[in-house]
Formats: sequence, structure tokens, C-alpha cells
Amino acid sequence: MKFWLLIVLIPIALVPFALKADLTKKLLFSNKNYAKQIEVKTYILTQEQVAQLFKEPNKEPIQLTIEELNKISNETKNRYIVIRVKNLGNLHAWGVLSCKTGLRNPIMIGIPSIKPTYSDYVICISGIFIASPDQNIYPATAYEWTELYTK
Repeated sequence: MKFWLLIVLIPIALVPFALKADLTKKLLFSNKNYAKQIEVKTYILTQEQVAQLFKEPNKEPIQLTIEELNKISNETKNRYIVIRVKNLGNLHAWGVLSCKTGLRNPIMIGIPSIKPTYSDYVICISGIFIASPDQNIYPATAYEWTELYTK
């Protein structure tokens, strides 16, 4: 009977240490100021544009207008948000990026390692784009680091 009690109590006793270790990691490595050293580019592209991006990763994709994207939406409904991330600094970095496209709630993207070359993250999205109040003809995308760590 005592043996089973120990088996149950030991894991319960270790939970606070595991939580403390995660909190300690966040406190020690959290560095949102390092965001200045990270280049982030966001695009909303068609399936063909995404394929071209992977064929020619150094070529800058052309962002379509809201009207062009909505026309494509009626035909194929395949559009993608592409996030390109590049580390310009000297520290190893990782984190969670929150991207807003104007279509829905922010998309949270966990980035395990931010490298000195572009890393591309592609997410399929759907919906109708609405012109922003400033009458910009391109879809509005915004991002912010909800978590950013360096080592």
C-alpha cells in the first residue's frame, strides 16, 4: 500500500519543479528587444506563387492586390500567408510570432530556430479580403512577437 502511495505522490511533488524550470527558462532567455535583429516579411500568395518561391527562394514574390486575391478566391480558394524569417544578429533565437491578416484571429506560429538565411512558413487561409480604411490596394498584414528567446 505504501509503495503505491509513493508512486502517486512523487510525480505530484515534481510538478512545481517542472513548472519552475519552464518559468526559469522563459525568464532567463526571454529577449523581445532582439526583434530588431530579426527580419520578418509577410505575403499573401497564390498556390502558384508559393511554388515559385520554393523554386527560386532568393527571388522576392510579388504581392497581389486585394481585388486580384478576391478574384482568385472565387476561382480556386487557395491562398496562403507566407512568413519569411531571417536572423540578422549573432544570437541563437526562437519564439512565437502572431500574424494578423485581416481575415480572422491572429495566426500563432511557433518558430523553433531563426537562422541567418530565410526560413519560410506557409499557412493556407480562406475568406474575402476587405480594403483597409487607408484605401491601401494590398492586403494588410501585421505581426508581433508574443514570445522571443535568445541564447
